[in-house]
Amino acid sequence: MVQREQFLVIGFIKEPGGVAALYFGRQDGKERRYVGKAGTGWTRTKSAEIRKALDTVVSPKQKLTQTIKKPKATWVEPKFYADIEYRDITSEGLLRASSFKGLTKGTRRS
Repeated sequence: MVQREQFLVIGFIKEPGGVAALYFGRQDGKERRYVGKAGTGWTRTKSAEIRKALDTVVSPKQKLTQTIKKPKATWVEPKFYADIEYRDITSEGLLRASSFKGLTKGTRRS
């Protein structure tokens, strides 16, 4: 079953002129935790648009309650939400078979 939800964009992997992958987080009360990434679902044009938007909110460090190791990541302030389709959530709480469907700035849509 395909599920769809919005997640905070917390980082990305750069590629020339765009993004190779997006990293996501979820706010649970006072905790902000990593929930996975997506590396598919956009065109070259959309990838460039995403990169342009995220370059405006780059942060020197990740904005998670518990830090994670992602050496290729460029961290961002959690100002954008990504609309994501996914198949399941693993026992570790990570998205399985996730695909990007859109980017929204500001507050999360229900």
